[in-house]
Amino acid sequence: MSEIKTKQLRELVEAAFPELDTVIGWEAGYDALHTTPVFIKDAKDIGKLVWNPLCVRNLSGYLVKTPPVQSADENKKIGIFVKGCDSRSIVALIQEKFITRDKLYIFGVPCQGTIDWRRVMKAAPLKNIQSVKMDEKQLVVEDADGTHSFALEDVLARKCLRCAYPNPLMYDVLVGEPVAPRVTVKNAYKDVQELENRSLEERLAFWTKELDRCIRCYACRNACPLCVCQDRCIAETREPKWLSQYMHTSEKFLFHFIHSMHLAGRCTECGECERVCPMGIPVTLMKEELNKITRELLNYEAGVDPNAVPPLLTFSPNETGI
Repeated sequence: MSEIKTKQLRELVEAAFPELDTVIGWEAGYDALHTTPVFIKDAKDIGKLVWNPLCVRNLSGYLVKTPPVQSADENKKIGIFVKGCDSRSIVALIQEKFITRDKLYIFGVPCQGTIDWRRVMKAAPLKNIQSVKMDEKQLVVEDADGTHSFALEDVLARKCLRCAYPNPLMYDVLVGEPVAPRVTVKNAYKDVQELENRSLEERLAFWTKELDRCIRCYACRNACPLCVCQDRCIAETREPKWLSQYMHTSEKFLFHFIHSMHLAGRCTECGECERVCPMGIPVTLMKEELNKITRELLNYEAGVDPNAVPPLLTFSPNETGI
């Protein structure tokens, strides 16, 4: 299935390439278990493009992070591949006018879930990975010690197990057929609800234990496509001064809570912050909690409707949920 989609997406890129300046996609990584972003500027490199459940990274951040990928020719567009969650980031960036729709050519890829390499390595530490094969039910990895099989449900990223939007919400061309969501939007917050059911003391103990491991590398901030104020980030600005460089848990709490609040009603739950965390902290849970509250109180979901205004960027004297 992945080989068929890879062939199809290459054909679609080749057909659209005359009107594109750059195509942002995925290519094979340093081993068979990883992929890496690729920027196609020459048609001869289209063959580098791949699609499979290892294409984890949300590419939309490259449209806004410094320096953003832009077309050198005003008559050409930027091509970009998006999964369902990635497309929500595109919608959110359009809502806030960080990017414009008519400058993009969006290749939408229906996604049945992406692989979390950490879960793979935890299940069976691998070395010298030689090949990876997948079908709808399992992942098969061949390494120096032999062949290892994993049920897909055991190695999918956490975000994928609770994904209500596996199909891109915005695209110019769709690669393959739409797929069924794993959960409904209403049932997407079981992890958050499990935390909510704990006592206040238990929740504090949970986050104290998790955030105490934070090394303040800011990878979560850097990877987030909606965290776009890095020129005046609270983690680094000194006027006004919000945070010190003191490595105490209280400072880590403050950074992560402010970061989460800045994404309230904006986070599209793409999971990039959690994916890149070198300490494996489930930081997306904070944003999921705020999204759950936003949905319940304001009947709003981030990155779904390009014509909607995020609730914290507008005001209504007649809010029905408050």
